[in-house]
Amino acid sequence: MTLTAPGLLVDRAPSLYAPLLAALQRRAWLHGTGRLEKGVCSGNGLYYESVTGLAEGHAAAANQPPPHTAVVLHGLLGSGRNLRGMVAALCKQAAEQTGATWRGLLVDLRNHGKSAQLASLPPPHDLRCAAHDVVRLVQQQLGGRAPEALIGHSMGGKTALEVVRQLALPGAPVGQPKQVWVLDARPNSLHGAPDAATREVQHVLSTVQSIQLPLASRDALHQQLKERGLSTGLQQWLGSSLVPDGHGRFVWTFNVEGAAAMFDDYLTQDYSALLKSPPRGVTLHILRAMRSDRWDRETLAVVQGAVAATAQPAAVRGQTRYHELPDAGHWVHADNPKGLIKLLLPSLIEAAKQ
Repeated sequence: MTLTAPGLLVDRAPSLYAPLLAALQRRAWLHGTGRLEKGVCSGNGLYYESVTGLAEGHAAAANQPPPHTAVVLHGLLGSGRNLRGMVAALCKQAAEQTGATWRGLLVDLRNHGKSAQLASLPPPHDLRCAAHDVVRLVQQQLGGRAPEALIGHSMGGKTALEVVRQLALPGAPVGQPKQVWVLDARPNSLHGAPDAATREVQHVLSTVQSIQLPLASRDALHQQLKERGLSTGLQQWLGSSLVPDGHGRFVWTFNVEGAAAMFDDYLTQDYSALLKSPPRGVTLHILRAMRSDRWDRETLAVVQGAVAATAQPAAVRGQTRYHELPDAGHWVHADNPKGLIKLLLPSLIEAAKQ
C-alpha cells in the first residue's frame, strides 16, 4: 500500500501536506516499508570505487558543478573492479566529448566483492533487495539527483532493470537515470528446463560451493577447478576472487550462498512489460554480444517487440533500443572494450544534454 500521513488520503490531501507526504513516502521507501512487494529489504551501504574523467584543460575544483555520473553494476561472482578499465576509458572519452567531468561509480553488489564482508546487508538475497541497495547508495552519493546513466552487465543488467522498476514507485528517493544499459543479460524469465548457458553457470556455482576453504594458494584452486572440468579462463577468473584470510591462506571474496540465491532469482524475474513501457524520460538499451550463448529466440522476440512498441515518441513513456556488439562473447568489457565504448558513448553525450 502507499504510505500516507495518518488519517489522510493522498488524492484528497491539501497541498499543504504534500511535502510531508513526499517525505514520509521517501522514508518508507528507504526503510523497505513502502511499496516494495514481498517483504522488507534492509541494508545500509555498499562498497564502491569511483573513477573520474576530466575534460582536457579542466582540473577538479571545489566550485565545479557536480560531475555527471554513471553507476556501473557487475555480474555474478564479479565485482566493480572487473569493469574499472573500460569505465575509466568511457568516462575520459565522455568528458572530452561533453567538456564536463564524468564519474563512474563501480558498485560491489551484495554478496560480492568488498560488500560481501558487510554485515549490514542481510537476506533476502534477491534482485529486489540488490536494487534497493543500489538506490540507497545513489541517494547517499547524489542526494535527490538522478545519475545520468546506469550500466549493468549480466546479472547487474537485470538488477539495473529492477532499479528502474523501483524508481517508478511512489516515494522513490532519487530520479530515474536517463540512459540505462543492459549488457548481455536476458531481460525475460527462463521457462522450462535450463538451457546450456544456464547449466554452465549452475555448474560453476555448485563447483565453487564444493571447494573447501581456506586454500593454500591460487594454484591449489586452479588444480581443483581443472579436475572439475572448468576451463582455464574460468580458473583464472575465479582465482582473481580469492583474498588472503590473514593467516597465510585464501578465501573467496564473495558469499557464494548469497550469490547463488541471487542467480536463482535472476532466472525467474521478467522485465518484458518494463521494456515495452519504460518510464518517461528513460531510454533502455539492450545489448547483445554476438558470440554470447545467453540469447534464444524468445529473448530476441521480447526485445524486438519492445523496440517496436516504443519506436514512436510518447509523452507517457520512454524508449527501448537494441544494440549488437560484434567480436564479443558474454564478457563484453574484456572481449571488445573499444567496441563497447563506441556503443555506450553517444548515450552519455545525449544524457549530458538532457
